Amino acid sequence: PRQSFVMVKGAARLLPAEEPPPAEPPPAEPPCQAPGQQEQHLHLMMQLLRPQDAIRLAVRLESARPRRVRYLLLVRPEEAGAEAETALLGVDFAHEGATRCTLGMVLPLWSDTQVFLDGDG
Repeated sequence: PRQSFVMVKGAARLLPAEEPPPAEPPPAEPPCQAPGQQEQHLHLMMQLLRPQDAIRLAVRLESARPRRVRYLLLVRPEEAGAEAETALLGVDFAHEGATRCTLGMVLPLWSDTQVFLDGDG
């Protein structure tokens, strides 16, 4: 299935099928990132998922290793009422131009789950 995203400063959000993309121009890409690199990363990360799953939010994280690229994904099946199957996924790319990614973390989100992220953002 085709999915549309809006990307701002290293974060991507899934747009519902009926919502048009925002009219304002996207911000300039960070200098360390090649044009289209985030789109390529999103495409590769979507290949890790089951066919019924969708990325609801993708955020690029800072990495302790200088070359490694990391993302935190909020993933949920597309069918109605599937909120109970929401999960956080940690995805790693060995370097900026990597053509494959690996899953480093899977955290199911239950109704009573509390997630605390430490750091400055």
